[in-house]
Amino acid sequence: MQFVNPFFLIALTTLALPILIHLFNFRKYKKVYFTNVRFLQEIQQETKKQSQLRQLLILLARLLAIASLVFAFAQPYLPASGQQKKITAQRAVSIFLDNSFSMEAVATEGKLIDIAKIKALEIASAYTQSDLFQLVTNDFEGRHQRFVSQEDFRKLVEEVQLSASSKMLSAVISRQNDFLQENQKMSRDAYIISDFQKNTTSLVQAKPDSGISWFLVPIFAEKRNNLYIDTVSFLSPVHQPGQPVSLRIRIQNASSESLEKIPVKLTINAVQKAVSSFSVAANSTTEVTLPFTENSSGIQYGQVEIIDYPIAYDDKFYFSYPVLPLIPVLSINEKEGNSYLNALFDNDSTIRFTNSLVKQLDYGNLFSNALLILNGPEEISTGLAQELNRYVRAGGSLAVFPPVKGKIDSYNAMLSLLNLTGYTGIDTVRQRIAAINIESAIYNDVFEKNGNGKVVLPENIDLPMVQKHYLLHQEIRSGEEVLLKLQNNQPFLMSALVGKGKVYLFSAPADEQWTMFPKHMIFVPTLYKIALLSTPSHPLYYITGENSTIEIPADSVAETTIYKLKRLESGYEVIPEIKKFGTSISLMTHDQIKDAGLYSVSRGTKLIAGVAFNFNRQESDLTCFTTAELEQQIGRLPAKDIRILKEKKTSLAREIHQIRQGIPLWKLFIILALIFIACEIALIRFLK
Repeated sequence: MQFVNPFFLIALTTLALPILIHLFNFRKYKKVYFTNVRFLQEIQQETKKQSQLRQLLILLARLLAIASLVFAFAQPYLPASGQQKKITAQRAVSIFLDNSFSMEAVATEGKLIDIAKIKALEIASAYTQSDLFQLVTNDFEGRHQRFVSQEDFRKLVEEVQLSASSKMLSAVISRQNDFLQENQKMSRDAYIISDFQKNTTSLVQAKPDSGISWFLVPIFAEKRNNLYIDTVSFLSPVHQPGQPVSLRIRIQNASSESLEKIPVKLTINAVQKAVSSFSVAANSTTEVTLPFTENSSGIQYGQVEIIDYPIAYDDKFYFSYPVLPLIPVLSINEKEGNSYLNALFDNDSTIRFTNSLVKQLDYGNLFSNALLILNGPEEISTGLAQELNRYVRAGGSLAVFPPVKGKIDSYNAMLSLLNLTGYTGIDTVRQRIAAINIESAIYNDVFEKNGNGKVVLPENIDLPMVQKHYLLHQEIRSGEEVLLKLQNNQPFLMSALVGKGKVYLFSAPADEQWTMFPKHMIFVPTLYKIALLSTPSHPLYYITGENSTIEIPADSVAETTIYKLKRLESGYEVIPEIKKFGTSISLMTHDQIKDAGLYSVSRGTKLIAGVAFNFNRQESDLTCFTTAELEQQIGRLPAKDIRILKEKKTSLAREIHQIRQGIPLWKLFIILALIFIACEIALIRFLK
């Protein structure tokens, strides 16, 4: 037995008063004379014993009555099974109400979010008006980071809506720990109302405070089926007006039922581009490819849509990308331009090709080009090397043909700035290009594929001859890739990722005295794909609720210029933080984008870019822990005061009241006090 108010037990010292009164009760007796006292002596002895017994019984009744009243005021109770903590008069209660998208699922009583809100109110009703409450949701709002009264808590619960935010259970428990630890003088209870998805729930990783009583309130959906669009991507990163492209859509069936002939629709700039259907087995993934043609240049806003119930937030997927009308390519030459490069690019409708002498180069114009070609200038000045380093690291592409004659050390100095190994000498042994990396982005769609979808090159394929070449470092490091290899296993063409850009290194100049590569048919797809792949890549989409960084090209506007993100559908606007890094501007959203959709990036009235935001798919998999699995996790935790409130016929409020209060005994002691007072009265009145 334990007590809510044990300090009242001090009043048990008052039991000494009736005892003292009993011991020092010197009542005076009146003498009555009789003629014969022999019979009175027997009566006196008998009456004295009866009187002493009567007084003892009255004393006992008084003591028990007083003790019962003292115990009643101390509020005794029998602790419930597993209850170890002492209960204080006032309690601090923290309740996490899971309002993530998975709570949109349906149970027999309705949507899980509505059931969770009802249970939160039931929990609050199990406590008294003097107790304090804190509400926690996945949004981690600042207004929830304080204690409120029972009435204010009800108002907060009624305002809770489904949210795109999804927090790991360990983060939720940590937040409740931190908040309740500030109130250690009160009894502290924490409740977690959730469907306990396996994607977000791990009690083993969480560290619940052992000084807090924890209660898990699981809510289970009737069906845990969900079909959702996981991601989208293009088969080719190259986008040109009038060119066919294919969008690959990955769709996940997170259910135990196979689905057939489900329609999927693609729209670009609010115009329907493709419609298809798909079938997917239970608990599996399928990919749907939708081909369409790019009709125009500029910013493209896309949307893929399926229909599924009841979880609908992940049935739409937004994406955005630019289509450039022309790809700007600049060739930096020692004297005149290269005839092979001129013949390849001059009359191409997708390339804007220009030549510039290295001594007349406008450094300020470098960053307006998607691809720079170093066509063997005799020397790379220190200033040019620095600008090329900035250009590549900012996201540009650089193709390097070494000089026919010149200062190769200046090339190596430039490559050193790019953290690349340079040219080490000249090999004059005549040999052929022997191998093509058909898995690379440059050649993966150049050659025809067989019936199995694989490229198999002929054994005696006619590849260009190389009379002499510079030696390149053979040890391939991270981010480097050999695209063309000579017979002696030396690289003829290799690529390397540098910063946000890419460098292509040729081991021979584009000169027929060194190699027949410029005259060979492989020259055309190689340089053309390098140019096509040099267009800056943009993420097709971002995720809401994250601090996304949107990069756009820098221009000459003042740093105080305001950029805006505006949702096309609703007109909702956000002003992001602006950070300028060299040749690019980064827009920091700082978790301001809450709604999925298509957004425009503008500066004043000028449209700069288009971006898309999608909800995180973490909540799409509705696989949840069962009660038995949760109990197994609880068994591995050091904190033992954790219990699961299972569905029972009795109300949740009554179950909580029984658990937290144990079996209250104060009413019993009040009844006992009344009984003992009645016994005292009866003894005084009727026992003469």
